[in-house]
Amino acid sequence: MNITYLSHACFELKNTKTILIDPFFKDNPNAPSYSGTPDLVLVTHEHYDHSDAEGFDTVVVCPEPCRKKFKNPVTMKIGDRNPVEGIPLEMVEASHHQSSCPTGFIIKMEGNCIYHMGDTYLDGVSSHGTIDILFIPIGGHYTMNIEEALKALDIVKPMLAIPMHYNTFPQIKADPHAFKKKAEEKGFSVKVFKIGERAQF
Repeated sequence: MNITYLSHACFELKNTKTILIDPFFKDNPNAPSYSGTPDLVLVTHEHYDHSDAEGFDTVVVCPEPCRKKFKNPVTMKIGDRNPVEGIPLEMVEASHHQSSCPTGFIIKMEGNCIYHMGDTYLDGVSSHGTIDILFIPIGGHYTMNIEEALKALDIVKPMLAIPMHYNTFPQIKADPHAFKKKAEEKGFSVKVFKIGERAQF
């Protein structure tokens, strides 16, 4: 499986299927150009920096309040576990008071269990069993900051953590390498992606 970081909280997961999570391309100066054709788009909540998926004709999985934005929506509720396009998904809780429908996703893909936390504060973090790859926000203000994200690692206990949702706006300035250093001192593995970087797992 290949993972590409497309800035902010947006990632592409690719094997025989392609999943795009929390797209944010329009009015995002950090976003690289994207010409992919995802089989599935996942949207964690309604905010523009996570739901820039109106231009995709493919299925968009989202919370119910987001459905009117998209051409082919499939809605889920927190706690739902559904295969969509053959990919097992679970929608899980997040805590983000600025949103009416904050969620995260757990995705089963190529033997990996991947948890994208969406926008969340620490009180929205729960254990979900074995997590191989965790996409975790660290920027603060709208989400957990670095110190809170370190506490979240103690709860989730991922095999690998990948920081996201930092440095896009002045309010969420954070150093992902500082997070990596502190997390590794606690015994966790962390990979910091450059924007546009692709890595195989």
